[in-house]
Amino acid sequence: MKQGILYNKFFETFDKSKIKDIQDYDKVKKLYKKRLSTKEIKDKTNITKDKIYNWLFRNTIPYCVRTLKIAKGRGYFNRILKKDLEWLAYLVGYNLGDGNISKNLCHTWFYGINSDLEKIKKLLLKFKVKPIIYTYKINNGKMNISDTTFSRFLYSLGAVIGDKTKSDYSVPNWIYGSGRCSVYKKRFLQGLCDSELSEVKRIKDRRFSFQSLKYYMVKEEKHIKNGIKYLNKLRDIFWEFEVTSTKIKIDRNYVRSRDKSKMTQLYFIIHSNYQNLFNFSKNIGFLYTSKRVINKGLLLKFKKLSNIEKQKVIKYKQAINLRSNGLSAYQISKALNFPDHYIKSWIYCNRKPRSICRL
Repeated sequence: MKQGILYNKFFETFDKSKIKDIQDYDKVKKLYKKRLSTKEIKDKTNITKDKIYNWLFRNTIPYCVRTLKIAKGRGYFNRILKKDLEWLAYLVGYNLGDGNISKNLCHTWFYGINSDLEKIKKLLLKFKVKPIIYTYKINNGKMNISDTTFSRFLYSLGAVIGDKTKSDYSVPNWIYGSGRCSVYKKRFLQGLCDSELSEVKRIKDRRFSFQSLKYYMVKEEKHIKNGIKYLNKLRDIFWEFEVTSTKIKIDRNYVRSRDKSKMTQLYFIIHSNYQNLFNFSKNIGFLYTSKRVINKGLLLKFKKLSNIEKQKVIKYKQAINLRSNGLSAYQISKALNFPDHYIKSWIYCNRKPRSICRL
C-alpha cells in the first residue's frame, strides 16, 4: 500500500476540529521558522495568541499532532512490507469477527481463548504496541490495546468502530481488490474464521459426516441490506479459494434486551461435502485457534474422500450422457465400471453427488 494512501486514510480518522488544529499548528511552526513574532503570526492566521504561545514556547503540542508524530515514528506511513500487510489483513478480519475498537478510537480489543490471544499478541508487537490480556473465565478473555495511534491505524485500514450491528461496512478495498486468491484475502478470511466460524465437527452416530460450517452475523433492521451485501462479498472470496456456500439466509428476528433494538440474524453455510471441506482446510483453514484445529490426519482423510467425490462427479456426467442415449442403469454401470446403486440413484431418483452444490 502506498505511503500517501496510508497517510490520507489515517488523517481522515480525525474530526474537523482536530484537522484544523493540525493545519493551524503546521502554519504556526512554518511562520515561526520565518522569524515572525507571535503577534504577526496571530494577525496572519487569526489563531489565538494563547494557542500560539503554548505551541511555540510551552511545547504544548495538540493531541492530534502528537498522534500523527507517533504514527510517523512507528513507520505506519512508510511503504509497508507485504509480510506485515498480510498480518494487518488478518487483524482487520479478526476485528470484523470477534474484535472491536472504541468509538473514541482509544482502545482496540480482541476476544478469544487466552492461548490463542497470546499468539495474536506476537503479531501486534510488530506494530510497536503493548497488548494486555485479561482473563474472565477459565482460559477465556480479551486482549486490550490502549493505544489511540494503533486504533486509528487499524481503523484507517478498514476495521470497524463501535457496535457492528448498527453500522455499515464492507471488506476493505485494498483486500477485496488485491487479486484472485491473494495472501491478503487468505489472511483476512483466517482472521474471520478464527474468531467467528463454527468448528469442523463430526456428526454423532454417523460414520464420517461433518456438520456444515456456519458464519453468522447480526444486524439492526435498517442495516440488513448492508449485511447481506457484506456476506455476499465474503462468499465471493471463499469461492475464489474453491470453497462453496449457500445463499444468505435469515435465522431469526428478535428484540435486543439492552437497548430494545430490532435485530436480525443472518448467516450462510459452507457446504460440508468432502471436496469442499478439503478445499477449505488446504486453501484457507484456521490459523490461531485451538478449538477449531484441523489435524494432518483429518486433512489426509478429507483429501482421500474428496478424490472419491471428484470421481463421482465425473462418472455422474458420463452416466447422464449415456442415459440420454437410451442405456439402462445396468448397461451404464458396466460401461463405466462403477457401482450400479450410484447410477440408479442418479438417473432414476434424479439425485446428484454431494459436491455438485446449488449456489
